[in-house]
Amino acid sequence: MASPHTPTECPLCRAQGAAFAFSKNGYDLFRCPDCDFLFVHPYPNAATLRAFYETTYRGASANFYPKASSRRWRALWRSLQFLPYVWRKDVLDFGCGGGFMAEAFSRLGARAAGLDISQNSIAYAKRHFPQATFYCEDSTTFRQRGLTFDFVFSSEVLEHVAGPNEFMRTLAAITRPNGFVYISAPDIGHPAVPQDLLSWTDICPPEHLQFFNHRNLCLIFERYGFTLHKTMKSRTPAHSVIFRRKSS
Repeated sequence: MASPHTPTECPLCRAQGAAFAFSKNGYDLFRCPDCDFLFVHPYPNAATLRAFYETTYRGASANFYPKASSRRWRALWRSLQFLPYVWRKDVLDFGCGGGFMAEAFSRLGARAAGLDISQNSIAYAKRHFPQATFYCEDSTTFRQRGLTFDFVFSSEVLEHVAGPNEFMRTLAAITRPNGFVYISAPDIGHPAVPQDLLSWTDICPPEHLQFFNHRNLCLIFERYGFTLHKTMKSRTPAHSVIFRRKSS
């Protein structure tokens, strides 16, 4: 019987020999020696994650969302930098939470939609922002709808999903040729990340399950048919990048 810390295959680059790095919150994290991808192994199953987000995450309900007023104004302000990408475009907020960015994009002239697995968050979004369309389902189910978008916004989502590949398959399927994807996620390669990763608050399984640096983030997007379009500077240890879907 294999030890629970037996080296495993890297889910990002498929190299063998990803080795145990440390444990936190009862979860083991492994690191790939080839691409430096850090990930929880094994990933929690879908039922565990769904229960976590449906019952505990952010304390949302159809009538209440924590800090809703400030979230709404921050979303409106943040959306302005994406005006050239969203005006009169089909736009999806992938991992929309309470729907604040979808509403902001709709105010900028977008045909906006939002996707999230949290029933409480989507219930709030549907009740408060009827001008946008919202879906409560996982990425695989959503992909089967056959919908496509000119711009996909995904902020603080990639680190939450159980493995990068299903997420990327959905992005590749729903982003139109020459369309754009915005990604925000913790950047494990940022100079502000503490050397002692156990002390980094962004490593908090089962909420955050995987961690990218700039190189391996670009690597997986390239594999799924995207090119790096724009990198935005961040004072905090976070990716803030836009990728473009190749035309063919």
